[in-house]
Amino acid sequence: MRILYFGDIVGENTIKVFQKHLEEIKKEYKINIALCNAENVTNGKGLSFKHYKALKSLGFSGMSMGNHTFSKKEIKEYIDEATVVRPANLNTEYGKDVLYIKYNDKTIALVNMLGRVYSNTPLDCPFKTMDKLLNNIKADYIIVDFHADATSEKKAFFYDFSGKVSAVLGSHTHIQTSDEEVYNNTCYITDMGMCGPKKSVIGDDVESIIKRFRTGIFDPLVVSNDDNFIINGVVLDLNDNENKIIRFTKFYKLED
Repeated sequence: MRILYFGDIVGENTIKVFQKHLEEIKKEYKINIALCNAENVTNGKGLSFKHYKALKSLGFSGMSMGNHTFSKKEIKEYIDEATVVRPANLNTEYGKDVLYIKYNDKTIALVNMLGRVYSNTPLDCPFKTMDKLLNNIKADYIIVDFHADATSEKKAFFYDFSGKVSAVLGSHTHIQTSDEEVYNNTCYITDMGMCGPKKSVIGDDVESIIKRFRTGIFDPLVVSNDDNFIINGVVLDLNDNENKIIRFTKFYKLED
């Protein structure tokens, strides 16, 4: 099975890029299923129902989230029924801690986890949470989107669960890393990267971010309005014998 997984999608204009180019990317890599991290779609924080439906209509089979899962309150109204998985170690009654996706005779279990290093959010231990989930998951393949700041936490999680899950894919830092590997048949990358405006600071307006660093005043962030886009992600080849991962980067102009 060949799976396309896009890193954090930032801003609603990125949906327009996918509307024009997703199918050609899927054809290029001969993709069976497309997944994405969607926690930064709506104004850079959260996922509105409108934008969830837009991504769904493009053919995304599953969407993972992160620390901005509930930044848009309306998600509580639809997340239980949506093809969205929220962080399993986040203490909430809303949403799924495992999203099951079927393709032909195979089942994928998509898991989302939040890292605790540098986090101000009360979270359960991602390692112990994953232990519990593995006791109950029934699937051919298990993919974990590990949404975290610390590279060490992601790498430790990968080694701890290598051989037990099919892939551990890092997200949240928005900069694609070049450390993809397979160990004990588990695919790994520290960060899949970002899908969003190229001239930006991890998706946000450059001048606003520079002002934050220079003054220490945290005005509300604004998604960059650059019309050049970078699209990052990975392709997973999952089978019973040898799993593989490759990373990719694409560049598009919005009006192309």
